[in-house]
Amino acid sequence: MYLVKNSSRALCAALIPLAIVEAVLLVYALAGGQVTDPVGVPAPDQILVIYAGRMAMNAALLFAGHTVLRQWAISSRFAYGLMGGVMAAVSYGIAIRNHIQLAAPGDGTVVTIGLLPAIAGMIGGFLYGQFAGLSTVAPAATEASVAAASAKSPQAFDGPVRVRTSLAGVVIAALIPTVLATLLPYTLLPLLMNGFADKSTAHIFAAVIPAQTFMVMMVISVIPSSIFMLCVHHVARAMRRSNAWEYAVIGGVAALGCALLLAFAVPLLVFLVVPAAFSGAVMGALYRRFAGLEPMPLPEVVIATDPSALVGADHPSRHQHGVILNN
Repeated sequence: MYLVKNSSRALCAALIPLAIVEAVLLVYALAGGQVTDPVGVPAPDQILVIYAGRMAMNAALLFAGHTVLRQWAISSRFAYGLMGGVMAAVSYGIAIRNHIQLAAPGDGTVVTIGLLPAIAGMIGGFLYGQFAGLSTVAPAATEASVAAASAKSPQAFDGPVRVRTSLAGVVIAALIPTVLATLLPYTLLPLLMNGFADKSTAHIFAAVIPAQTFMVMMVISVIPSSIFMLCVHHVARAMRRSNAWEYAVIGGVAALGCALLLAFAVPLLVFLVVPAAFSGAVMGALYRRFAGLEPMPLPEVVIATDPSALVGADHPSRHQHGVILNN
């Protein structure tokens, strides 16, 4: 029996998606407050306390969910992804009920906004299960049952393997264009800071523009990037490639080809060729990192009605016809 380990490193990795989403929602609330009530914008210390409180609550609930799954002896990454989504949704609900936020969501947007923390929590739970690792725990049983279980489940495998098709890996890889596009506005921060006479307003807009870029790019690019990543994965699987650098090369070449086709159609987009190739390479390597391996499936069972047909492809009976003389 396997259990997911307790790991502070994995917990920190799991909190990264939640930290990004919480920061984006906090920036949107701050920008809304700047428009509706500029005088009542909270001080930076208050913003930091609210953000730290939300992250501490997310961390506590995520670790509590991990503890529950350990008690239930569940170690699948799918279960950890569901657990992360549930715990993030619970954290969001607690924050809404106890006003641990800068501004309440607008009417009719509570559930819609809550989907973002839930999705980030699912990714975070998956990351925890991925990075924490597994530990072997012997169940309380007799020696005979333990020996029988060991005989049924081998501890080593030397047969053919292939890269798994992982939904979580596809989602994580599909977010790479969004992350790279979000980093671009940070190069414009000096211009943003100098474009406003009021420096407090400049700071707010300097935070809002990357957050807005993140949201827009996520809506625009996640589905096409997911389809692209699935195509890259199946091409690599058809070529029987399983190394991370091979996935990176295939992803980079595929993205380069797509960008060149787009540049031929719209010449103004030629500047996207190199960033697209880099993004595709990162997506391929990242998918391989999180997808894992699985054994090659066995051949499908053949349903036969004629025993004489169960002969090999090079058997003489398959290259010549029998003769029945019709008298």
